[in-house]
Amino acid sequence: MRRTSQRPAHAATLRDQFARNDYWLVGPGYDLAFIILSAVVVLFPHVSHALVPSNVFVDQLVTMVVGGPHLFATYTMTVMEPDFRRRYPVYSKLAWLLPVIIVTLAALNLTLLVTIFFFWASVHVIHQACFVADAYRMKDPRGWSWRSRFIDYGLMMTCLYPVATEKLIRNEFNTGGRVLLFPEFLRVDWLPGLAWGIFLGFLSAFLVKTVSEWRAGRFHFAKTFHISLATILFLWTPTLSNLDIAFQGLNCWHSFQYLALVLYLNRLREQSGYIQSGLVQRVSRRGWRLYGLCLAFTLAAGLMFLALLSVVVHFGWFEEGRQMRSFFHGTVYAKQHYFAFYSVVLSFLLIHYYFDHFLFLGRDRKITPTFAPLPARA
Repeated sequence: MRRTSQRPAHAATLRDQFARNDYWLVGPGYDLAFIILSAVVVLFPHVSHALVPSNVFVDQLVTMVVGGPHLFATYTMTVMEPDFRRRYPVYSKLAWLLPVIIVTLAALNLTLLVTIFFFWASVHVIHQACFVADAYRMKDPRGWSWRSRFIDYGLMMTCLYPVATEKLIRNEFNTGGRVLLFPEFLRVDWLPGLAWGIFLGFLSAFLVKTVSEWRAGRFHFAKTFHISLATILFLWTPTLSNLDIAFQGLNCWHSFQYLALVLYLNRLREQSGYIQSGLVQRVSRRGWRLYGLCLAFTLAAGLMFLALLSVVVHFGWFEEGRQMRSFFHGTVYAKQHYFAFYSVVLSFLLIHYYFDHFLFLGRDRKITPTFAPLPARA
């Protein structure tokens, strides 16, 4: 009697995932190139710094090329949309309190502002990674479970902090020429060990869950690959000596990925008839149009930075600390540069964070129509 070979269920499932678009946000080509394997752009700041060894130069280059455009992309789904402003009037207006707070802190306590920014940035980057994982989870035709979601969330929420906690306690977390603030009551020897223990616990659970999903034929390639890659990069980034360049590398991937996500969501929203702004409709039909609009906003913000820096230099404000060279203003003081830069950039950036935490929750189907309202249990 002739025996017929049978392929394992997980092999058939994996092959099926590459062939069917309902396992991907757009398709394997788009997702791998622009959302997952775009992680290669973490090298861009490191290469730039090797060519021009200046943290300020790399900060401004990354901000201009991808960081700025990505934050303005948020506005196409929020304040540029009449329907969003109508449905969430109070929430929309409260966003404009952030620039007042930021400029005040930039003038009074720049170190505190940078500390708040870095903490919020870390939460924001993690929240986006969780959103991507959820977007894959919600599109999975096999449904999903809260147990899997809890483990994935736990891993991504803890992988950035073990090494960072060690550096914060030792006053080694230096960025922008400033050591970030850390509460004295948390400077205890056992805190890094606790951070490592929680992270390793979630990592073990994730590995066990992944093997179990593979054996059961429920392995999701895109979601698992994205989470694994994010975990590796989040854990590795704080280990580098130049944290400005290190986190700009992570910012590059985050920003590039975000632009791809906004283009994807805006196209879904247009297909569903949810976009009311004619301008947003037009720019969302082509990726280069969306990027071009956001780049124009970035250039306008750059002009605002130069104008504010000119005022600061002209009136001699913040003439203290080390001197530095500015291409447009000759010699300026570091605090003058950082006051102008952070006042403008962080005003737009933290509004972007403010709106994105709302968007990443995925509860408004007019903004994130890819999300299902309720889970289908496995």
